Amino acid sequence: MKKYLILAVVVIALVVIGGYFFLFGRKDVCKSVIPENAKAVMVLDAKQLASQLDINITDIIRFLQSDKNEKTGIDVLSPMYGFLSSEGYMCGVLPLSDADDLEDFLKEKKVEVESQRGFRWAYTAQMLLCFDDKKALALGPISQVESHNMRPRMVEWMEQGSSKSPLLPSVLDQDGALRLCSKMSVVPSSYMQQALQYLNNPFDMDKVFLNATLGVEDKALHLSTSIQSEEEEIQQLLSQHNSIFRPIQANRLKSSVSDPVVWVGFNANGDSLLVELRKNALVRMFLMGVNLCMDADMLIKSIDGDVSLELSAPSEYTLKAQVTKLDFLKNVSDWSTGFLHKSYSFKPVDKNNFVLQGDGKNTYFGVIDNQVYISTNQSVTKLSESNASDDFVTRYNSQIQGKLFYASVSINKLTRFREVQNMMSDDAKKFYYFLDKTDRLTVSAKDYLHYDIELTTKDNISDFIKLLLK
Repeated sequence: MKKYLILAVVVIALVVIGGYFFLFGRKDVCKSVIPENAKAVMVLDAKQLASQLDINITDIIRFLQSDKNEKTGIDVLSPMYGFLSSEGYMCGVLPLSDADDLEDFLKEKKVEVESQRGFRWAYTAQMLLCFDDKKALALGPISQVESHNMRPRMVEWMEQGSSKSPLLPSVLDQDGALRLCSKMSVVPSSYMQQALQYLNNPFDMDKVFLNATLGVEDKALHLSTSIQSEEEEIQQLLSQHNSIFRPIQANRLKSSVSDPVVWVGFNANGDSLLVELRKNALVRMFLMGVNLCMDADMLIKSIDGDVSLELSAPSEYTLKAQVTKLDFLKNVSDWSTGFLHKSYSFKPVDKNNFVLQGDGKNTYFGVIDNQVYISTNQSVTKLSESNASDDFVTRYNSQIQGKLFYASVSINKLTRFREVQNMMSDDAKKFYYFLDKTDRLTVSAKDYLHYDIELTTKDNISDFIKLLLK
């Protein structure tokens, strides 16, 4: 009797362990499909995402099913992969719990399924789908004519036993529900033109990689990115810019309003900054125009410390910068003659503070406590520092201090301005419900290679997602 009891316990234990691995430890069958020459690789772990959001995985499964309780055959408990092929096609690799369910689902959607080369195939909405009993590979956008040429490649990817992609280890080594590794060459050259113009010998963008991970907290979506490369040209570029931008000190940096719509901060060396600004043709022309009115070059050279820009409304701003010398004020008495337009006048308020009047608006300029300012807000001329506990910089000091760059936008406030609403399309306005739930979007840089993007919300993100899943 005791022997049978022990045998029963062993059988139950094997069933429990087997059930656990069936539900929560299924083999990652999708990563082997990634081709060696993929330009970008992404992985989505829905189980980890559900855990971070504190959402029951069964709620997600029910959400993926229709009102008729149809089964899609997709295994949401296992990692899903995406990649950009060398031909430029966007591809997704999905694990399957039941291939027959997927075929039935497609047929109910009036999508024809055929068998060829040992796989099942379907074409719909410019997407070609290939699947076997364990995984499905989707590729697109592609025309039906072109899709026949890609079938041999897809079969090759589906049959390869393992992936030799150099991007895949970088993706797997990262921690996050959504992870990405991409060659920088996937970025259109038009977007890279401004950055590359500073290089005498542009480097091979296939040897520069972007890593990104998405994490979820109670009231924040956090995207961490980093640039990785062994190219000497990049190291030289970074060493050149080390003398321009430095970590923000934030010890004397105070905001003029308690909750600005936009706040941007960095720490700069003026001499080096001016050299870089002059390399841009448009900026160079702008500076030439400003220099007709004031000693803009000398003003920029005097900057040595924290710089901040605040927007309290689309046409209301305050720019502040720490300066070490006031040489740019030596010829201030001649500045008024530089404003050729008769409707403008430049008048002194006192020795170091001035006002530009024109078109019914006043712009204030001057120096207070070794900080130069340009502002549409007159209150900035009356207070050298704000000691209010609700000061923006004070509230976010731990996040701002030490960063190379920090920018924060109140999305909710920004979208309520009439000027912004007029610029938005009707489709964008449909997202007002979502925008109303957001707080701020923040972009910051730890150094030249690491960047963070964070979207904070008013309520817990899990509550918002659970509402969508109902």
